[in-house]
Amino acid sequence: MFAVVLLGSGCQEKNPESPTPLVDGAPNLKVLDVRYVSSLGAAGGTAGGFAQNYGIVRVHFTNDLSDQLFPIISHFVYATIDGYRIPAADSGSSALVGISNDYSAMKRGDSRDFTLGFRLTNPQPGQIVYEY
Repeated sequence: MFAVVLLGSGCQEKNPESPTPLVDGAPNLKVLDVRYVSSLGAAGGTAGGFAQNYGIVRVHFTNDLSDQLFPIISHFVYATIDGYRIPAADSGSSALVGISNDYSAMKRGDSRDFTLGFRLTNPQPGQIVYEY
């Protein structure tokens, strides 16, 4: 499933190895994988066709928020260290083609993997949180 996302018309980079990762998760979110995708096809009708950049992040989310939670993609937020808050998306761009998530109910303590796309101008350090 994840490989399909990266088959866009752009290029991809693996998150560079460093002692401190660029992307961190809140206590109930474990970051499993981060990839950066740049695609002219992701520009989606923009005049001039300049590239749009996305961070594609796979996370393991545990519901510790409520007895029954129906996950909503835009409630996953990437908070950068300089104060920007970027809501997640899983559709709306060719860079996100192939992403599929399960949004069925999660009981307290249930865990599930999600693949999230964040539109970024460049890779920025930050933390992913789920806002209830």
